[in-house]
Amino acid sequence: MKLPDVVVEGKENGEGMIIRSQTGKGTEIYGLGIPNVYTDSDWSLGPTWCYLIMGKKKTLIDTGRFGNHEMFKSLLKTIHLDLADIDRIIITHSHEDHDGNLAEIQASSRAELWAHQLYHAMISYHPDVDEGAIHPELPGSCRFCPMPENVRNECLSYHRERSSVTIDVAVKDNFEVREDQLLFVHIPGHTPDSIGIILEDEVFFTGDTLLPNITPHPTLANHFESNCSIFPEEFREGNSIYGLMNYIKSLHRIAGLTSKPFPITLPAHRLFFNNQFNLIHNASDRAREIIRFHMDRCMDILEIAAKPPSTLEDIAAQHFPPRLLKGLGKNLAINEISAHIEILEECEDVRWTGPEMNAIQPTGTNNFLDRLGAYIDPPMQTLDAAQ
Repeated sequence: MKLPDVVVEGKENGEGMIIRSQTGKGTEIYGLGIPNVYTDSDWSLGPTWCYLIMGKKKTLIDTGRFGNHEMFKSLLKTIHLDLADIDRIIITHSHEDHDGNLAEIQASSRAELWAHQLYHAMISYHPDVDEGAIHPELPGSCRFCPMPENVRNECLSYHRERSSVTIDVAVKDNFEVREDQLLFVHIPGHTPDSIGIILEDEVFFTGDTLLPNITPHPTLANHFESNCSIFPEEFREGNSIYGLMNYIKSLHRIAGLTSKPFPITLPAHRLFFNNQFNLIHNASDRAREIIRFHMDRCMDILEIAAKPPSTLEDIAAQHFPPRLLKGLGKNLAINEISAHIEILEECEDVRWTGPEMNAIQPTGTNNFLDRLGAYIDPPMQTLDAAQ
Protein backbone atom coordinates (compact mmCIF):
# COMPACT_ATOMS: atom_id res chain seq x y z
CA MET A 1 0.00 0.00 0.00
CA LYS A 2 1.28 3.44 -0.92
CA LEU A 3 1.34 6.24 1.61
CA PRO A 4 -1.86 8.30 1.45
CA ASP A 5 -1.58 11.99 0.62
CA VAL A 6 -1.85 14.22 3.68
CA VAL A 7 -4.45 16.89 2.92
CA VAL A 8 -4.54 18.38 6.43
CA GLU A 9 -1.99 17.81 9.17
CA GLY A 10 -3.41 16.72 12.52
CA LYS A 11 -2.14 15.73 15.94
CA GLU A 12 0.61 13.17 16.39
CA ASN A 13 -2.01 10.44 16.91
CA GLY A 14 -3.89 11.38 13.72
CA GLU A 15 -6.73 13.33 15.33
CA GLY A 16 -8.01 16.11 13.07
CA MET A 17 -6.01 14.78 10.13
CA ILE A 18 -7.37 14.41 6.59
CA ILE A 19 -5.76 11.99 4.16
CA ARG A 20 -6.50 11.10 0.56
CA SER A 21 -6.09 7.86 -1.41
CA GLN A 22 -7.11 6.95 -4.93
CA THR A 23 -8.10 3.66 -6.49
CA GLY A 24 -6.70 2.36 -9.75
CA LYS A 25 -9.93 3.49 -11.43
CA GLY A 26 -9.52 7.01 -10.10
CA THR A 27 -12.05 6.99 -7.26
CA GLU A 28 -10.94 9.35 -4.49
CA ILE A 29 -11.19 8.34 -0.84
CA TYR A 30 -10.81 10.80 2.01
CA GLY A 31 -10.00 9.68 5.55
CA LEU A 32 -11.07 11.90 8.44
CA GLY A 33 -9.45 11.44 11.88
CA ILE A 34 -12.38 11.99 14.28
CA PRO A 35 -11.44 12.38 17.99
CA ASN A 36 -12.01 9.40 20.26
CA VAL A 37 -12.03 8.98 24.03
CA TYR A 38 -8.59 8.49 25.54
CA THR A 39 -8.31 6.75 28.89
CA ASP A 40 -5.68 7.13 31.60
CA SER A 41 -4.16 3.82 30.52
CA ASP A 42 -2.37 2.85 27.31
CA TRP A 43 -5.38 1.23 25.62
CA SER A 44 -5.79 4.32 23.45
CA LEU A 45 -6.91 3.55 19.91
CA GLY A 46 -6.25 7.02 18.62
CA PRO A 47 -9.00 8.69 16.58
CA THR A 48 -11.60 6.82 14.56
CA TRP A 49 -10.88 6.99 10.85
CA CYS A 50 -14.06 7.70 8.91
CA TYR A 51 -13.80 7.32 5.15
CA LEU A 52 -15.61 9.19 2.40
CA ILE A 53 -15.77 7.47 -1.00
CA MET A 54 -16.16 10.06 -3.76
CA GLY A 55 -17.96 7.76 -6.21
CA LYS A 56 -21.24 8.12 -8.07
CA LYS A 57 -22.78 8.15 -4.63
CA LYS A 58 -20.71 9.90 -2.01
CA THR A 59 -20.47 7.19 0.63
CA LEU A 60 -19.40 7.77 4.23
CA ILE A 61 -18.05 4.79 6.17
CA ASP A 62 -18.63 5.35 9.91
CA THR A 63 -19.42 8.62 11.67
CA GLY A 64 -16.95 8.68 14.58
CA ARG A 65 -17.39 8.98 18.33
CA PHE A 66 -20.45 10.81 19.59
CA GLY A 67 -19.96 14.44 20.57
CA ASN A 68 -17.93 15.30 17.46
CA HIS A 69 -20.65 16.47 15.09
CA GLU A 70 -19.20 19.97 14.74
CA MET A 71 -15.68 18.60 14.29
CA PHE A 72 -16.96 16.32 11.54
CA LYS A 73 -18.64 19.20 9.71
CA SER A 74 -15.48 21.30 10.04
CA LEU A 75 -13.32 18.60 8.45
CA LEU A 76 -15.81 18.20 5.61
CA LYS A 77 -15.77 21.94 5.01
CA THR A 78 -11.97 21.81 4.69
CA ILE A 79 -12.36 19.57 1.62
CA HIS A 80 -15.19 21.78 0.30
CA LEU A 81 -18.01 19.41 1.21
CA ASP A 82 -21.14 19.68 3.31
CA LEU A 83 -23.24 17.08 5.10
CA ALA A 84 -25.85 17.47 2.37
CA ASP A 85 -23.31 16.09 -0.13
CA ILE A 86 -23.33 12.66 1.55
CA ASP A 87 -25.62 10.19 -0.24
CA ARG A 88 -25.02 7.04 1.80
CA ILE A 89 -23.72 6.17 5.26
CA ILE A 90 -22.34 2.70 6.01
CA ILE A 91 -21.77 1.69 9.64
CA THR A 92 -19.16 -1.02 10.19
CA HIS A 93 -20.44 -1.94 13.66
CA SER A 94 -22.47 -0.73 16.63
CA HIS A 95 -19.84 0.93 18.84
CA GLU A 96 -20.05 4.54 20.00
CA ASP A 97 -16.81 5.52 18.29
CA HIS A 98 -18.17 4.31 14.95
CA ASP A 99 -21.84 5.27 14.89
CA GLY A 100 -21.69 8.28 17.20
CA ASN A 101 -22.95 11.46 15.48
CA LEU A 102 -25.02 9.20 13.22
CA ALA A 103 -28.41 10.63 14.16
CA GLU A 104 -27.23 14.21 13.57
CA ILE A 105 -25.41 13.44 10.32
CA GLN A 106 -28.27 11.40 8.90
CA ALA A 107 -30.81 14.10 9.80
CA SER A 108 -28.73 16.82 8.11
CA SER A 109 -27.63 14.84 5.06
CA ARG A 110 -30.80 12.80 4.45
CA ALA A 111 -28.36 10.06 3.43
CA GLU A 112 -29.37 6.41 3.18
CA LEU A 113 -28.18 4.32 6.13
CA TRP A 114 -26.64 0.93 5.41
CA ALA A 115 -25.57 -1.55 8.10
CA HIS A 116 -25.54 -5.28 8.76
CA GLN A 117 -28.91 -6.89 9.35
CA LEU A 118 -27.99 -7.40 13.04
CA TYR A 119 -27.39 -3.68 13.54
CA HIS A 120 -31.04 -2.90 14.25
CA ALA A 121 -31.09 -5.35 17.16
CA MET A 122 -27.83 -3.90 18.50
CA ILE A 123 -29.10 -0.31 18.62
CA SER A 124 -32.62 -1.14 19.86
CA TYR A 125 -33.84 -1.53 23.42
CA HIS A 126 -35.07 -4.94 24.63
CA PRO A 127 -36.26 -4.32 28.20
CA ASP A 128 -38.46 -7.43 28.23
CA VAL A 129 -35.49 -9.69 27.40
CA ASP A 130 -33.48 -10.28 30.54
CA GLU A 131 -31.89 -13.71 30.05
CA GLY A 132 -29.05 -12.89 32.44
CA ALA A 133 -27.94 -9.64 30.81
CA ILE A 134 -26.10 -7.35 33.25
CA HIS A 135 -27.83 -4.26 31.84
CA PRO A 136 -31.10 -5.33 30.16
CA GLU A 137 -32.21 -1.68 30.22
CA LEU A 138 -29.53 -0.76 27.65
CA PRO A 139 -29.56 -1.39 23.87
CA GLY A 140 -28.38 -4.73 22.48
CA SER A 141 -24.82 -3.50 21.97
CA CYS A 142 -24.39 -2.62 25.66
CA ARG A 143 -26.33 -5.23 27.63
CA PHE A 144 -22.99 -6.51 28.97
CA CYS A 145 -21.13 -3.20 29.23
CA PRO A 146 -18.20 -3.72 31.66
CA MET A 147 -17.70 -0.01 32.29
CA PRO A 148 -18.59 1.72 35.60
CA GLU A 149 -21.86 3.61 35.97
CA ASN A 150 -20.39 7.08 35.36
CA VAL A 151 -19.02 5.95 31.98
CA ARG A 152 -22.29 4.22 31.01
CA ASN A 153 -24.25 7.34 31.88
CA GLU A 154 -22.21 9.39 29.42
CA CYS A 155 -23.64 7.25 26.62
CA LEU A 156 -27.34 7.41 27.52
CA SER A 157 -28.31 10.31 25.25
CA TYR A 158 -26.26 8.82 22.42
CA HIS A 159 -28.14 5.52 22.84
CA ARG A 160 -31.52 7.25 22.67
CA GLU A 161 -30.65 9.23 19.55
CA ARG A 162 -29.07 6.23 17.84
CA SER A 163 -32.13 4.03 18.46
CA SER A 164 -34.27 6.46 16.44
CA VAL A 165 -32.36 6.22 13.15
CA THR A 166 -33.92 4.64 10.09
CA ILE A 167 -31.96 1.80 8.48
CA ASP A 168 -32.59 1.87 4.75
CA VAL A 169 -30.54 -1.15 3.67
CA ALA A 170 -29.80 -4.09 5.99
CA VAL A 171 -26.91 -5.89 4.29
CA LYS A 172 -26.11 -9.59 4.55
CA ASP A 173 -22.86 -11.47 4.05
CA ASN A 174 -21.60 -11.29 0.46
CA PHE A 175 -24.10 -8.56 -0.40
CA GLU A 176 -22.92 -6.91 -3.59
CA VAL A 177 -23.76 -3.59 -5.22
CA ARG A 178 -22.46 -4.02 -8.74
CA GLU A 179 -23.14 -0.50 -9.96
CA ASP A 180 -20.99 0.93 -7.17
CA GLN A 181 -18.54 -2.00 -7.09
CA LEU A 182 -19.11 -2.60 -3.38
CA LEU A 183 -18.99 -5.97 -1.65
CA PHE A 184 -19.94 -6.50 2.00
CA VAL A 185 -18.53 -9.29 4.16
CA HIS A 186 -19.79 -10.23 7.62
CA ILE A 187 -16.82 -10.61 9.97
CA PRO A 188 -18.18 -10.94 13.54
CA GLY A 189 -16.27 -11.46 16.77
CA HIS A 190 -15.42 -7.91 17.77
CA THR A 191 -19.17 -7.30 17.59
CA PRO A 192 -21.94 -9.53 16.18
CA ASP A 193 -22.70 -7.01 13.41
CA SER A 194 -19.15 -6.21 12.25
CA ILE A 195 -18.73 -5.88 8.50
CA GLY A 196 -15.92 -5.20 6.07
CA ILE A 197 -16.44 -3.35 2.79
CA ILE A 198 -14.51 -4.01 -0.41
CA LEU A 199 -14.46 -1.30 -3.08
CA GLU A 200 -13.60 -1.97 -6.71
CA ASP A 201 -11.92 -5.25 -5.76
CA GLU A 202 -8.93 -3.35 -4.43
CA VAL A 203 -9.80 -1.31 -1.30
CA PHE A 204 -10.64 -3.11 1.94
CA PHE A 205 -12.31 -1.08 4.70
CA THR A 206 -11.83 -3.29 7.74
CA GLY A 207 -13.56 -1.40 10.56
CA ASP A 208 -12.05 -2.66 13.82
CA THR A 209 -11.67 -6.27 12.72
CA LEU A 210 -8.22 -5.79 11.19
CA LEU A 211 -5.99 -3.10 12.67
CA PRO A 212 -2.27 -2.32 12.45
CA ASN A 213 -0.18 -2.82 15.60
CA ILE A 214 -3.12 -3.75 17.84
CA THR A 215 -6.05 -6.18 17.88
CA PRO A 216 -9.60 -5.20 18.93
CA HIS A 217 -11.34 -6.43 22.06
CA PRO A 218 -13.34 -9.57 21.31
CA THR A 219 -16.83 -10.16 22.61
CA LEU A 220 -17.45 -13.04 25.03
CA ALA A 221 -19.05 -16.22 23.75
CA ASN A 222 -21.13 -16.59 26.91
CA HIS A 223 -23.08 -13.45 25.96
CA PHE A 224 -24.72 -15.30 23.10
CA GLU A 225 -27.28 -17.16 25.18
CA SER A 226 -28.43 -13.94 26.84
CA ASN A 227 -28.71 -12.00 23.60
CA CYS A 228 -29.64 -14.54 20.93
CA SER A 229 -33.40 -13.95 21.28
CA ILE A 230 -33.03 -10.29 20.24
CA PHE A 231 -31.66 -11.35 16.85
CA PRO A 232 -33.35 -12.63 13.69
CA GLU A 233 -34.20 -16.33 13.73
CA GLU A 234 -31.29 -17.36 11.50
CA PHE A 235 -28.76 -16.23 14.14
CA ARG A 236 -30.36 -17.94 17.13
CA GLU A 237 -29.24 -21.52 16.50
CA GLY A 238 -25.59 -21.99 17.42
CA ASN A 239 -23.22 -19.18 18.25
CA SER A 240 -21.62 -17.84 15.09
CA ILE A 241 -21.32 -14.19 16.13
CA TYR A 242 -19.91 -13.85 19.67
CA GLY A 243 -16.52 -14.63 21.16
CA LEU A 244 -12.84 -14.85 20.33
CA MET A 245 -13.26 -18.08 18.37
CA ASN A 246 -15.65 -16.37 15.97
CA TYR A 247 -13.24 -13.47 15.69
CA ILE A 248 -10.50 -15.97 14.75
CA LYS A 249 -12.82 -17.42 12.11
CA SER A 250 -13.39 -13.93 10.72
CA LEU A 251 -9.64 -13.39 10.48
CA HIS A 252 -9.40 -16.72 8.66
CA ARG A 253 -12.09 -15.48 6.31
CA ILE A 254 -10.11 -12.30 5.64
CA ALA A 255 -6.95 -14.33 4.99
CA GLY A 256 -8.76 -16.13 2.18
CA LEU A 257 -10.67 -13.25 0.61
CA THR A 258 -8.22 -12.77 -2.22
CA SER A 259 -5.22 -14.49 -3.71
CA LYS A 260 -3.34 -11.18 -3.95
CA PRO A 261 -2.95 -8.38 -1.39
CA PHE A 262 -5.49 -5.57 -1.48
CA PRO A 263 -3.63 -2.55 -2.89
CA ILE A 264 -5.30 -0.39 -0.22
CA THR A 265 -6.37 -1.55 3.27
CA LEU A 266 -8.00 1.12 5.41
CA PRO A 267 -8.54 0.31 9.11
CA ALA A 268 -10.66 2.31 11.56
CA HIS A 269 -7.82 2.96 14.04
CA ARG A 270 -4.06 3.47 14.19
CA LEU A 271 -3.66 4.19 10.47
CA PHE A 272 -1.59 7.15 11.63
CA PHE A 273 -0.22 7.11 15.19
CA ASN A 274 2.86 8.42 16.98
CA ASN A 275 3.57 10.72 14.06
CA GLN A 276 3.80 7.93 11.51
CA PHE A 277 1.67 5.90 9.14
CA ASN A 278 1.11 2.26 10.05
CA LEU A 279 0.12 0.66 6.78
CA ILE A 280 -1.28 -2.83 6.32
CA HIS A 281 0.48 -3.98 3.17
CA ASN A 282 -1.07 -7.44 3.12
CA ALA A 283 -4.42 -8.03 4.83
CA SER A 284 -4.03 -11.82 4.65
CA ASP A 285 -0.65 -11.78 6.37
CA ARG A 286 -1.90 -9.37 9.03
CA ALA A 287 -4.92 -11.59 9.73
CA ARG A 288 -2.71 -14.64 10.26
CA GLU A 289 -0.34 -12.59 12.41
CA ILE A 290 -3.21 -11.67 14.74
CA ILE A 291 -4.29 -15.31 15.02
CA ARG A 292 -0.74 -16.21 16.09
CA PHE A 293 -0.81 -13.38 18.60
CA HIS A 294 -3.90 -14.86 20.26
CA MET A 295 -2.31 -18.30 20.27
CA ASP A 296 0.70 -16.85 22.08
CA ARG A 297 -1.58 -15.18 24.60
CA CYS A 298 -3.35 -18.48 25.29
CA MET A 299 0.01 -20.12 25.96
CA ASP A 300 1.04 -17.31 28.28
CA ILE A 301 -2.24 -17.65 30.21
CA LEU A 302 -1.60 -21.37 30.71
CA GLU A 303 1.90 -20.67 32.01
CA ILE A 304 0.62 -18.03 34.44
CA ALA A 305 -2.26 -20.23 35.62
CA ALA A 306 0.17 -23.05 36.45
CA LYS A 307 1.20 -20.99 39.49
CA PRO A 308 -1.90 -20.53 41.70
CA PRO A 309 -3.82 -18.57 42.77
CA SER A 310 -5.03 -17.79 39.26
CA THR A 311 -8.24 -15.81 39.15
CA LEU A 312 -9.01 -13.68 36.12
CA GLU A 313 -7.70 -10.65 38.01
CA ASP A 314 -4.48 -12.49 38.93
CA ILE A 315 -3.83 -13.55 35.36
CA ALA A 316 -4.59 -10.08 33.96
CA ALA A 317 -2.23 -8.48 36.48
CA GLN A 318 0.61 -10.82 35.48
CA HIS A 319 -0.01 -10.86 31.74
CA PHE A 320 -0.43 -7.12 31.13
CA PRO A 321 2.09 -4.41 32.06
CA PRO A 322 0.97 -1.97 34.80
CA ARG A 323 0.47 0.85 32.29
CA LEU A 324 -2.41 -1.12 30.73
CA LEU A 325 -4.10 -1.76 34.08
CA LYS A 326 -4.64 1.86 35.09
CA GLY A 327 -8.21 3.07 35.55
CA LEU A 328 -10.61 1.45 33.11
CA GLY A 329 -7.72 -0.56 31.69
CA LYS A 330 -8.27 -3.27 34.30
CA ASN A 331 -11.81 -3.90 33.01
CA LEU A 332 -10.52 -4.21 29.46
CA ALA A 333 -7.68 -6.52 30.50
CA ILE A 334 -10.02 -8.88 32.35
CA ASN A 335 -12.32 -8.98 29.32
CA GLU A 336 -9.36 -9.97 27.13
CA ILE A 337 -8.32 -12.76 29.50
CA SER A 338 -11.91 -13.99 29.78
CA ALA A 339 -12.21 -14.33 26.00
CA HIS A 340 -9.11 -16.51 25.88
CA ILE A 341 -10.17 -18.59 28.88
CA GLU A 342 -13.39 -19.41 27.03
CA ILE A 343 -11.38 -21.01 24.23
CA LEU A 344 -9.05 -22.82 26.61
CA GLU A 345 -12.01 -24.19 28.56
CA GLU A 346 -13.76 -25.31 25.38
CA CYS A 347 -10.54 -27.09 24.34
CA GLU A 348 -10.34 -28.72 27.81
CA ASP A 349 -6.97 -27.08 28.48
CA VAL A 350 -8.20 -25.46 31.70
CA ARG A 351 -10.88 -26.01 34.32
CA TRP A 352 -12.39 -23.86 37.04
CA THR A 353 -11.37 -24.75 40.57
CA GLY A 354 -11.08 -23.37 44.12
CA PRO A 355 -13.64 -22.98 46.91
CA GLU A 356 -15.57 -20.39 44.88
CA MET A 357 -14.82 -21.98 41.49
CA ASN A 358 -13.21 -18.74 40.36
CA ALA A 359 -9.63 -19.91 39.78
CA ILE A 360 -8.17 -21.36 36.58
CA GLN A 361 -6.20 -24.59 36.61
CA PRO A 362 -4.44 -26.01 33.52
CA THR A 363 -5.25 -29.63 32.70
CA GLY A 364 -1.83 -30.29 31.16
CA THR A 365 -3.00 -30.28 27.53
CA ASN A 366 -2.48 -27.73 24.77
CA ASN A 367 -5.39 -28.66 22.53
CA PHE A 368 -5.90 -25.01 21.62
CA LEU A 369 -2.76 -25.14 19.45
CA ASP A 370 -4.39 -27.49 16.97
CA ARG A 371 -7.76 -25.77 17.24
CA LEU A 372 -6.49 -22.26 16.50
CA GLY A 373 -3.59 -23.38 14.35
CA ALA A 374 -6.08 -24.77 11.84
CA TYR A 375 -7.11 -21.18 11.07
CA ILE A 376 -3.65 -19.84 10.23
CA ASP A 377 -3.51 -21.21 6.69
CA PRO A 378 -5.81 -19.25 4.37
CA PRO A 379 -8.96 -21.07 3.21
CA MET A 380 -9.34 -22.02 -0.43
CA GLN A 381 -11.50 -19.04 -1.27
CA THR A 382 -10.98 -16.19 -3.69
CA LEU A 383 -12.74 -12.87 -3.87
CA ASP A 384 -14.52 -13.99 -7.03
CA ALA A 385 -15.84 -17.05 -5.20
CA ALA A 386 -17.12 -14.84 -2.38
CA GLN A 387 -19.13 -12.82 -4.85
